[in-house]
Amino acid sequence: MNKFIRNHKKLMVVIAMFLVFMAWSPTAEVRGRVVAKLDLACGHYEVQSYGHPAFWKREYAKLLRERYGIECRTVAGCCVWDSLVSYVRAYNGVVKAAMKRKFGRDVFKECAEDAEKACLERTRKAAQTE
Repeated sequence: MNKFIRNHKKLMVVIAMFLVFMAWSPTAEVRGRVVAKLDLACGHYEVQSYGHPAFWKREYAKLLRERYGIECRTVAGCCVWDSLVSYVRAYNGVVKAAMKRKFGRDVFKECAEDAEKACLERTRKAAQTE
């Protein structure tokens, strides 16, 4: 067996890469949960997003960072694939549950509502001055 492995190292590497590639997509949800738990254990609080952002996303990210130390990270634009969606949903699910336990309320909903109100207010004031 050892002789076979020595003589076929390149083949073994190709087979290993193929197996990792085949397992990557189906394990996205599990990977998302594991990485989120590792991030939380290290004290890194982050929520991930993809797609076209809401007009108040910058304000939302600012409020989360300033109030609660939570970073917002965009992991993809409008072109996403199923495994990425599964990964982000699993990751965010773990983080949001942990933050709800830590702060006793849904800080993401609170910041989203405050950010939307602030942006609408600025837009209304800008329209009145014109």
